[in-house]
Amino acid sequence: MKKCTIIRRIWRRRQQPDERGIALLLTLLVTVILAVVVLEFNYLMRVYATLSGNLVEDLRAEAAALTGVETAKALLLNDALADMKKTAAFDALTEEWASEIKVETSSTATEASISDEMGKLNLNRLVRRPTDEQGTETVNTTMVENVRRLFELLELDPSLVEAVIDWIDTNDQEEPFGAENAYYETLDPPILCKNGPLDSVEELLLIKGFDKTILYGDEEKPGLAKFVTVFGDSQGLVNINTADEKVLAALLNSDSLASSAVSAREAAPFESAQDISSRLSIPDILQKLTTRSSYFLVTSTGRILPESPSPHSVQIRSLLKRAYGEDGVPQGDQITIMTASWKVER
Repeated sequence: MKKCTIIRRIWRRRQQPDERGIALLLTLLVTVILAVVVLEFNYLMRVYATLSGNLVEDLRAEAAALTGVETAKALLLNDALADMKKTAAFDALTEEWASEIKVETSSTATEASISDEMGKLNLNRLVRRPTDEQGTETVNTTMVENVRRLFELLELDPSLVEAVIDWIDTNDQEEPFGAENAYYETLDPPILCKNGPLDSVEELLLIKGFDKTILYGDEEKPGLAKFVTVFGDSQGLVNINTADEKVLAALLNSDSLASSAVSAREAAPFESAQDISSRLSIPDILQKLTTRSSYFLVTSTGRILPESPSPHSVQIRSLLKRAYGEDGVPQGDQITIMTASWKVER
């Protein structure tokens, strides 16, 4: 018995340190787990706090950008109302709406500008749409010539125009340098040829041969986007008072005539079609030019103040259509400003 008792005591003495070691390991393990959980929770809380702060700052910046858009709408409406008091209504770069918009508060800053989309060539006019179900779609050869000249003036390949025609016409017949589904289905990923009007200038990036340098330019030269649009009136008229000189040169097929037109409008804006005819002796000029505009692109950027190493800014690009009353004559409450497109970039 004594021998068994001694053996049990020896066993217990040997067992106790091992148990204490296991208990210590368990305590350390639990402590480490708790520390990891606390640190992870703290990290997540800081991430959520940062995200919440960024969301608030983004909303404030977007509100500042909206201020620019609403200010632009007011300027365009006031311009139309002011035209009611004139003998001839016109739109020109000398008017208040064409000036840069700047609004600053203690916590936000807004910078916005309005550009006249009718001072550009309308690419959707490359194809004439049928006016009824029995009508046929045709290529607008005059507009094709105008756009090709513009491409040449911008040192771009004029054959790109044919790819645009194939993109917007409804048939599957390829122009000599164009592309239809047979080409677009080979892309990775494949896409379908739209066979319909362009919805935005940015859509050109989907068309064969176009890239961002062509569309937006580089440090040496401006991009195509500055000179073309996908909106305008049904006749594709260009506002002589707001068009770039290169657009006028492409439209009039003459650098000298374009230069003369720019010099004349700098002296005094053209007020009407009759004014254009009397001051510029150009045959059929009224079939190409106008002095009125309906589509305007507003680019508005809102920023949070004071500036920080990672500033918050939001840009809104809004296309506005100014619609007049009967026969295009401003008539008080019949003047409306409508949003044709809207894009927010953060």
